[in-house]
Amino acid sequence: MTSLDHQGLQTSRRGLMRFAALTGVAGVATTAGTVAINATAHAADATASVFPSNFTYPTVTGPSLALWGSSSFDGAHADQGVPAGFDASPRALLSSYLSAPVLEFGRGGDTSSLIAARRGTSHYRCHLIFPNDKIPASGQVDVTLAGESLMSWGSSLQLPCYVGAVPGVLSAGASEGQYVFTRAVAGDEIYAPPINGATVVQSYQEMISRTSYHVIQIGRNNLNQPQQIKDDTQRAYDMAPERTIVLGHFRGQHDGNDSTMAKQVNDYNAWAAQTYGVRFMNPETYLRETTQESWLRYGALAGSGVWSSDDDRKAYDEGKIPATLYAADGFHLNGWGYVALSQMVYYKVTELGWF
Repeated sequence: MTSLDHQGLQTSRRGLMRFAALTGVAGVATTAGTVAINATAHAADATASVFPSNFTYPTVTGPSLALWGSSSFDGAHADQGVPAGFDASPRALLSSYLSAPVLEFGRGGDTSSLIAARRGTSHYRCHLIFPNDKIPASGQVDVTLAGESLMSWGSSLQLPCYVGAVPGVLSAGASEGQYVFTRAVAGDEIYAPPINGATVVQSYQEMISRTSYHVIQIGRNNLNQPQQIKDDTQRAYDMAPERTIVLGHFRGQHDGNDSTMAKQVNDYNAWAAQTYGVRFMNPETYLRETTQESWLRYGALAGSGVWSSDDDRKAYDEGKIPATLYAADGFHLNGWGYVALSQMVYYKVTELGWF
C-alpha cells in the first residue's frame, strides 16, 4: 500500500482517508491514486458543518473583510432604534455596502488579549495539556494551558480552533483559570502530549481569513490597561500590516470630557492616530462630527432623527456623542450607531482601494 512520509510519520492512504472522515479535514483522492491532505482550514471551508453554528462564516471567493473585536463587532443591540426586521449589524451592513463577504469575529466581553489570541498572534499562542495526554473521542474535557502560555483567562472566551488535526472550541471554565476543550467532530481518541507543537491551539478564525482585509478594534473592555491594549493592537496589526485598519474607541453616552473613560479613549485614539496614520479611524470624530454632515445625516441616517433633538445638541456641547446613536444601556451603539460606524469603515476601505 502506498504511504506518505510527512514529518517522520508513516501514514497509509486508508489511514489518511479515515483521518479525514474523523476530523473533518479534507482528504481528496486524485486520479493518480495519491491522497492530498489539507491540514489547514481555508475560506472555502468556512460554511462547512465542522464547527458549531455560531462559528459559521460566509465562503470567501474573492476579496473579503474580517472584523476583529468585542461587542461592537458582534452586533450587540443592533436591533435597537431601527425599524423592526432591519439588520443593522456591521456584518450585514458592510456586506451590503461592499457586495463582498464579511467575516464577523466580534465576541462580546473579550479583552484585548483574547481578541489578539483569536487573531492568531504568536504572543498568545498556547499549548493545551490534556488529562493523560489524550484528546477524548468526543465531547468536552477540562484542560490546562502549558506554563509558557500568555493568554489571559476571560469568561467570554470562545476560540474555535484546531489542536493538531482535531477541530474544537476552547472556552472558559466555570472558575477563573479553568479551560474547557470541546471536540467539534467525534472520532478516535488521540494521543497528544504537549511536545513538538502537538497541542498548539491554531485559531480557526485566523486560518480562514488569511486572504482577507482586516479591521481591528481592541481593548474596549480593558481600557484601564492602556499599555496592554496598545501592545495587543500592534500584535494584531502586525499579522497583516498592509491589509489592516485600526478602529479606535468611543466613550459611553454619559461620559463627558472629564470622565475617566473619555480620557482613556482620547489617549488611545491619539496614540493610534500617530502610530497608524491613514490606517486609523476615529469613531469619536465620526459619531460627533461627520454624522452632522447633510450627506450622512439625511442619507444613510435618514429616519434616525439624529441631531434633531435638544438632547443631542446638549450632548455635543458637553463633549458627548448624541444619545440618538446609543443603545438603552448607554454603553453600546444602537442600530443607527452601527449604520454610522459601518459607513465610516466602508468609506475607509474603498478609499484605500481594497474594494
